[in-house]
Amino acid sequence: MKQLFALFFILLSYLSMAQLHHGRVYLWNELAGVHPDSVRAISLERMKLDSLPNDLWKYTKLTYLNLEKNQLSNLPEELKNFTELTELNMGKNKFTFLPLVVCQLPNLKRLNASRNRIESIPNQIENCTHLENIDFYDNLIGDFGTGLFQLKELRVLNIEGVMYGTNFADDLKRKMPNVKILLDPPCKCLN
Repeated sequence: MKQLFALFFILLSYLSMAQLHHGRVYLWNELAGVHPDSVRAISLERMKLDSLPNDLWKYTKLTYLNLEKNQLSNLPEELKNFTELTELNMGKNKFTFLPLVVCQLPNLKRLNASRNRIESIPNQIENCTHLENIDFYDNLIGDFGTGLFQLKELRVLNIEGVMYGTNFADDLKRKMPNVKILLDPPCKCLN
């Protein structure tokens, strides 16, 4: 029984969460000959991209898009055509702001924008009414706006690595009582 459990654990550790939720995750070089309507998940991770490939927009049925570890600083308006997208990973890029086009994704549930240089959260994020999990870990956020506080389905907000004062931390917890907020101890120097 212990061996069976160990084997199961090893197999599970090799499967990414994206594959469990979105089916097969295609790498960009694996898409030749695959019908665009059959693709639900694409990873463009570590491709050193500073812009997205033009052919990406033909995969209109995407539910998962991984843009992590690139050189991106903006996202094109065409992204809003991914109306079925539920998970977007744009972590470890060069974003200094959260692109407004992200706020036009009606079914987005999980947003990873960690390890960028994002300074503010646009109020329009409130349009992502299905957001359940947001990861802003290690950003430069000084302005959280008001839209973040309107997200009724939000359950997890990670702002570890973001500097803020004790007053802000208390206010955040009061405004978001049903949200698990992951944060570092506040800096008393910011009050």
